[in-house]
Amino acid sequence: MWLAVVMAVVAVVAVGLLYRREAGRVPVGWRAGLAILRGLALATILFLLLRPTLVTDVRGTTPKLIVLLVDDSQSMQTRDPRLTIPDKWRAAVAFGLIPPDRPIPQMPSAGDVPAETPEKPMRIEVVKAFLENPKLDLLGKLGEIGPVHPAAFGQRKAEKDPRSAAWVETLSAKETRTALADAIGDLLKRDQVDLPAAIVVVSDGRDNASEKSLEDVAKECGRLGVPVHVVGIGGSAFGTLQIRAADIPETLFVDDTVAVPVRFRVRGYKEGVVEIILKLNGVEVARKTTALTEGEDLREVLSFVPQQKDVRPGKQDFTATVRVMAGAETVTDDLSKAVRVIDRKVKVLVVDSSPRWDFKFLQRALMRDRRVEARFYLTDADPKAMRSGLPFIPGFPDTRQELFAYDLLVIGDLPASAITREQQQYVRDFVAEGGGVVHIAGRNFGPASFVGTPLADILPVEFQSEKFPIDGPSPAPYRPEPTPAGIRSPLLSLADDPVENLKAWRNLPEMYWNYPVTKVKPAAEVLLVHPQKKMPDGKPMPLLVTHYYGKGYVIFCGFDETWRWRFNEADALFGRFWSQSVYLAGVPRTLGTKLTQLSLDTADPVLGKTGQVFARLFSPDLRPLTADRIEARLERLDDNGKEADRDKAVDLKAVPGQPGEYVASLSFNRLGRFAFKVDTGTDPTQLEYRVTLPPDHELAPGGMAEEELRKLAELSGGAFYREEDLNALPKAVKPQMAPFARRDEILLWNKWMLFLVVGLLSLEWFLRKFSSLS
Repeated sequence: MWLAVVMAVVAVVAVGLLYRREAGRVPVGWRAGLAILRGLALATILFLLLRPTLVTDVRGTTPKLIVLLVDDSQSMQTRDPRLTIPDKWRAAVAFGLIPPDRPIPQMPSAGDVPAETPEKPMRIEVVKAFLENPKLDLLGKLGEIGPVHPAAFGQRKAEKDPRSAAWVETLSAKETRTALADAIGDLLKRDQVDLPAAIVVVSDGRDNASEKSLEDVAKECGRLGVPVHVVGIGGSAFGTLQIRAADIPETLFVDDTVAVPVRFRVRGYKEGVVEIILKLNGVEVARKTTALTEGEDLREVLSFVPQQKDVRPGKQDFTATVRVMAGAETVTDDLSKAVRVIDRKVKVLVVDSSPRWDFKFLQRALMRDRRVEARFYLTDADPKAMRSGLPFIPGFPDTRQELFAYDLLVIGDLPASAITREQQQYVRDFVAEGGGVVHIAGRNFGPASFVGTPLADILPVEFQSEKFPIDGPSPAPYRPEPTPAGIRSPLLSLADDPVENLKAWRNLPEMYWNYPVTKVKPAAEVLLVHPQKKMPDGKPMPLLVTHYYGKGYVIFCGFDETWRWRFNEADALFGRFWSQSVYLAGVPRTLGTKLTQLSLDTADPVLGKTGQVFARLFSPDLRPLTADRIEARLERLDDNGKEADRDKAVDLKAVPGQPGEYVASLSFNRLGRFAFKVDTGTDPTQLEYRVTLPPDHELAPGGMAEEELRKLAELSGGAFYREEDLNALPKAVKPQMAPFARRDEILLWNKWMLFLVVGLLSLEWFLRKFSSLS
């Protein structure tokens, strides 16, 4: 500033001196006018060098904006079945076929709805229809209350241009996630004066990506005085049903009660009943009706008793059917399995070195079971006792025929040297041809002495030989933990109710010892793990592992303290666990064949995930196949022949170091039922599975989350609307005025100042020329 003032003074003095020299040629008044013009021009230039700004303050009030949030996620592609007259009426209102101010008749009939009303419009189509409906003029009426700021949201919020209604057509419903609560929460981060007068949400309410909850955001809206008016999108009668499993043994006994837990998923139905029906060879054997509830893993247990008339050679069809009856809508799903009904006892041979506690109590349980014919052999017992007669036998079976007369072999802490190498080979053949084996690990011999023998080949785990000193430190107590596969397995069912079953496992008496495992073989299923110990690869230490070897089923029990479970319970838990083990491993297997065994590494294939299918393949003489790869086929079962790639080849690759074992990776990239088929030339078989959507997937079938949306509107001070209520929405939105203070700053270094400087200089030049000055 000081420099500009000095320069201005110098400039004015210089101009004055300049025009003083013009004395005698121009009159004094004329010279003074010219000097003033030049001085003003120079002073203006120096003034502009300071970049002066003109500042004005404006105060007043302005209407607060109204934010319109429209759901643009993939769930808005859902086509809702509009089965009721009110739902059809709503669609007609949205598409402008019925005046928006006409209420739904109290006793509506099909004739009240125009015939051209879309039957199953997409949710986003309904939204576009009522936003562009000129009879409704929702955007125009909201604009009269305050400036409307539209935005689409999915996983993130996208602002739309409010100056043109063309933004409605840009809605595509392609966002892969929905963050409704977060989209509303972002609007509340503004200053108090910038908060919207109201938020209008158009959504089906299926929030699956928000960090905040709708309830918390709604309460915050209520505290800040920002009501949320919610327009719910979706039919009132929409739901899905799917049977997830029906856990029935492959072999049933005559006159023996069979309990079948049926697991199913129900979504979108609020009121009604669920009917579950079990059929054996087309004849109904059990039925149960219960109140309808929603859930991802619902479970009902039905029981029936197979009769003598049900005994037939070969496999029989068992079907579980679940039917949901909600109002006028009935949805049905069913699941079929192959079972066999037999009328004979399970023949069990229990072999151990000495009468351990588990041996003693297991012997009593088997002798009491009318479905079991048990024999026992102890290698270290008095030979006279073993020759005293049944149920004891004098030695391990010497021939294949003697061993193959049994259904199940229970091997305890047995020294491998107690039976010959030939007898060990009999055991391996026994399992490969359908016999079952349960190995109860011991601290002295089994499985420590099995390394390098055929007995180790049939077990589902790999291990090293270890000794356990008697005088060693006392191990820390633990309770085995069921894996997800174990929770689903009937082997670990200690109670019929799943909640009570988990409670039973968590409250079991503690155990102290287990045999360490180094690796789980491919296709084996881990049912119990140690809560603290790990394998060398960092995975939890397996305690109970099962797999198929050939046609036979093998259970590895890495502990010998189930007798502790009898504390205060007698045989309630101990007996149930071992009876289920005997029936699962000992009855003839019908799930697969002796030459081909297939299993999937997940019980519930989900879209977008990957999985592995394991195969155990044998030649007709029960020798493992040695080919590097085997071609399999993957076929889609429910495409109605419309897809070109419904059947494609898949390579099964050999697992290194595991003869006869193969694995293939599967991509669960399509929904539906599939069959994985393997045909080695002599024994074709297939594994069927179904790929489903995860519960929170955008495209997973499901209705509008009406309860959550109503609660959002209520807690925030707003209201909930359906299509027939949209005419009342603008009237419910109250205008709000926000004070504002605006400071306007005009930079004087602009074109007008340039014109002024040029004008002053030009005027002076013109007058000098007029005065005949140079």
